[in-house]
Amino acid sequence: MRVKLLFFFIFLQSFQAHNQIKIEKIETIRHDNNFILIKIDNLGNKYYLSDYHLLKRKDLLFSDSSMGLISKVDLYNPLKIKVWFQDFNSLIILDNFLNEITRINFNEIPSLGEIYDISSANDNSIWVFDETDMKIKKFDFFKRLIIGNIETKIEGEFLDFKSSYNYLWVITDLYFYKINYNGSIIYKSENSNSFNKVRIFKNDVILANNNKLIYFKNDEELFINIEHQKLFIKDFSVIDETLYIYDKDYLNKYLILTN
Repeated sequence: MRVKLLFFFIFLQSFQAHNQIKIEKIETIRHDNNFILIKIDNLGNKYYLSDYHLLKRKDLLFSDSSMGLISKVDLYNPLKIKVWFQDFNSLIILDNFLNEITRINFNEIPSLGEIYDISSANDNSIWVFDETDMKIKKFDFFKRLIIGNIETKIEGEFLDFKSSYNYLWVITDLYFYKINYNGSIIYKSENSNSFNKVRIFKNDVILANNNKLIYFKNDEELFINIEHQKLFIKDFSVIDETLYIYDKDYLNKYLILTN
């Protein structure tokens, strides 16, 4: 009986360890509400975002007052930075010195309607979520057309999406999706934890709601709890091995501990 209990205890400890990822706090700093750190590239350059400005190293700046507030900056490819202005249904592509390469007014694209969000795809393409027909589409921003008629219908209210080179990860209030580069849904599960944000970590992703973080292990299609102190997750980002969590007035910096 004692042997069985010992075996069960060891099994339980092993199961809990496998289904839990820990993060180790590095520092907590009060952040400037006017500027948010959004990326650190391979050369150590830091990118900051405010309502109207994108800064690199605090000496390179992009701003276009005629476009109003910046809704999103996608830095997946730092040579082709995407700056999204949702209020004007427009996208501006910048080089690594924050000089404009091209801009797209989606109101002038007959095949597209009202674009709610954008995310990098590959080469000269981006993923866009077209709110008019609730479809995710792959768009060539130089040729200004939908690539190969790639259009993917999703269910529920769109919340967030983020792409790696091979996959696009999508969250709605109903489902969590994994979509390949051809626009095919290859994984779908219920969004039972009300996640509203997704970020890329290596070949996997991290999902979050206001107070919970979950690690999704891509190759095993496994959800793993991330153990952390109680805090309000206003926003978060993943840069290399580091997790940054904005908790009201503070930026909490963590090292992600994975086996």
